Amino acid sequence: MQINRLLFLLLLIFPGIIKAQQYPILDEYRINPGILAPSFTGTTSLFQVYLTQRNEWTGIPGAPVTGAVNIEGIPYQNMGLGTNILVNKAGMVRYFSVNLNYAYHLKLAANHFLHFGISPGLYQNSIDLSGLIVPDPNDPLLNSGKTTETYLNCGASLMYSFKTLNICFGFPYLFNNRSLYGDTQYSNYLTMGTNFQLYLNYLLALGKDWGLQFDILYRKVQYTPWLIDAGMMVKYRDMLWLGLLYRRGNTIAVNAGFSIAHSIVIGYTYEFSGSAMMGQSGGTHEITLGYTLHGKEKTKAPPLKIKDY
Repeated sequence: MQINRLLFLLLLIFPGIIKAQQYPILDEYRINPGILAPSFTGTTSLFQVYLTQRNEWTGIPGAPVTGAVNIEGIPYQNMGLGTNILVNKAGMVRYFSVNLNYAYHLKLAANHFLHFGISPGLYQNSIDLSGLIVPDPNDPLLNSGKTTETYLNCGASLMYSFKTLNICFGFPYLFNNRSLYGDTQYSNYLTMGTNFQLYLNYLLALGKDWGLQFDILYRKVQYTPWLIDAGMMVKYRDMLWLGLLYRRGNTIAVNAGFSIAHSIVIGYTYEFSGSAMMGQSGGTHEITLGYTLHGKEKTKAPPLKIKDY
């Protein structure tokens, strides 16, 4: 089937589309780590809601667009419960997921915690071929129009925290779902491949009001090259922050944000590449809007706080 070969050739050319099928990662994790791993659920506030919109390669038609919702809270002491909803669309390819996040926070000693997280979820991949213009409009693959696959999977993570240091091991997908698409030669690009993540962040206090946050995220997705993020962010009383991030593959992101009354959070990230494609892509824009409710007393050590104000 000629159109089948064309479709997967496009997926090979645009790695962002491939990543969209393998669990999209938002830069928002630097201010809201609950979007990254279930172990963080309920560690930073009593209740929170975050909305994120990410537009990649804005100068290219059909480039990936991602929308995400993160809601979480503390229903009982030492527990966190929440959900992540994510939609990603890149040309003819669409990804949708909804996860239920549960975390248990175990105090080992003063300032030492273990955080166990689990995240069952529903995932859906779709390919819409109805808008394609091809030499053979009678190709039988086009008759199906939109092809959709739905999977059930589960993620898990384990995190150790000491004061403002966090080390988190995560598996967004524990199981390797087989693709239902008929072409076995390319099915690896649409299957739910196993994932591994290692995330480390640390907040260094610089006096009473200032802090310097360091973030390192290593990702390995089955059938794709490994990626690593390394960034740092200057923070003032958790009210203002400005940061820089480098991602393997010559990608740089600049982020800034502020908090109003320690409740309303607004963040923005601009991401660009040093490759020759940069002039045509228009860069990537990510906007986050959040609401957080903090308690007067801390039931456990918040991972990204210097102190409560």
